Amino acid sequence: MKQFIFLFTVLFSLSSFSQENDDLKSINFSGHWSSNESNYYLTINDNDFKSYKFTAYTTIDKELDWTKVYSPGTEKFLSKEGNVITTSYQVVEKDYYVTVTYTLLSKNDLNAVFEGKLKGDPYHRVVNYKKVYID
Repeated sequence: MKQFIFLFTVLFSLSSFSQENDDLKSINFSGHWSSNESNYYLTINDNDFKSYKFTAYTTIDKELDWTKVYSPGTEKFLSKEGNVITTSYQVVEKDYYVTVTYTLLSKNDLNAVFEGKLKGDPYHRVVNYKKVYID
């Protein structure tokens, strides 16, 4: 009887662990992401990355409106391995060159680590994103 309980426990544990890994692998990065740590939103569509922000302005009719402003940089997909995507991002005019490592923590949480150089000095920043759902 002890062997049966032990075997059942081991099989149940392996099954649970396998299910968690399969769930994470089936989640993709695609979607819209926002962060309290950045003014920019991020949209990921397969290997295409777009960063943008919304800036307010007053129309001729004195109404508040918003315009979408893309980030000044260029981001290029480098690789994807499991729940990690690596890109290169650069803003030549600001002498800003970084590698961005995106790690999908869950279907709603994305971590981005920016590592590289800004005006020749070492640069490191971490931004935590939340998925944005649009009804």
